[in-house]
Amino acid sequence: MLNTVGNEGIVNNMPFILYCSLLGIFYISINHLAENRIRKINDTAKQLKELRWRFIDEKSQIMFLTKESELAKGASVLGLQTTKVPPYKIHVEINNSNEDE
Repeated sequence: MLNTVGNEGIVNNMPFILYCSLLGIFYISINHLAENRIRKINDTAKQLKELRWRFIDEKSQIMFLTKESELAKGASVLGLQTTKVPPYKIHVEINNSNEDE
């Protein structure tokens, strides 16, 4: 019984000890890779959230600046004014008769 616990027991069980050691190293490396991947996913989610907020902010600014009143303010700086006369349509009649005949 003493031989199975001593040096001879360790030498006889060396393949099993190496197998358990390799499994432990493999488990630790897989866990480390998974944690790194989770960190990258979280960073990407933060960047996506920031970009989404920037998009919404820019979109709201564009919508505000393209209102008719804001366009009129910007045009007045350039010396342009809104017209009081409504637009009218120009009708063009096309003559299909040939004058050469």
